[in-house]
Amino acid sequence: MNTWEKDLITAFESLGGSASYEDLYSEIQNTRKDLPKTWKAVIRRNIQNLSSDSAGFKNGKDLFFSVDGLGGGIWGLRSFLTETPIAIDIPKGTETPNRVNSKTYRILRDTNLARKLKLLHKNKCQICNTSLKISSNKTYSEAHHIKPLGGDHNGPDIPENIIILCPNCHTLCDYGAIKINLSKLNLINGHQIGLDYVEYHNTKIFLLLFEV
Repeated sequence: MNTWEKDLITAFESLGGSASYEDLYSEIQNTRKDLPKTWKAVIRRNIQNLSSDSAGFKNGKDLFFSVDGLGGGIWGLRSFLTETPIAIDIPKGTETPNRVNSKTYRILRDTNLARKLKLLHKNKCQICNTSLKISSNKTYSEAHHIKPLGGDHNGPDIPENIIILCPNCHTLCDYGAIKINLSKLNLINGHQIGLDYVEYHNTKIFLLLFEV
C-alpha cells in the first residue's frame, strides 16, 4: 500500500494542485482502501507535518502550503506553484520586468500570494471564465488588485483585494472600463473577495480614469 504522503500527492495532482479537506477526503476514499477509523485526522496530520505553513511541521519535506491561512482548510501542492512564464520577446539574460509598457505602465506582479490564488482558481478568469491555454499543459492568468496598490489608492496586498483575471479583463479593470459585479464573479471556496474593495473600484476607478 502507498504511504499517506504518496496518496496525498496523487490526490492533489488529480484535483489540480489545490483542494479543500472535503475534496481531499473524497479523492482519498476513491483511491485508498481499508481506511482506519480516524483516517480524516490522519490526512490532516500528514499535511500539517509536511508543511512549513503549519505549527506541526516536522522540519523535513515541505510539500504542502496553506492557500488561505491556517484554519481555512484549503491546501495546495507546493510543486504546483510555478512562476508565470516569461514572454518570448524578453531578451535572454534580462531580469524579469515588473512593468509592461503599453500606452501607460501596467504592473504585473508574480508574488507567492498571486501564484497561490491563481493555482486555486486553476488560472480561470473570475469575470469571463476564460482559461487561457499557452501550451499543452500550461494555462495563464493574472492577479489584479481591485483597489490598486500604488499612487493615491494604497490598496493592500491581501487575498480579499485580489481577483484572478485573463489579460483582457485585467486590462479592462485597470483602465476602469468595466464594473465589478461581486454576485457574478466566479467565486471559489477559500478565496473571499472584499466588498469594500469592489465598491472602491466601482466608485473610484470605473470610468473615472477617463474624466478630464
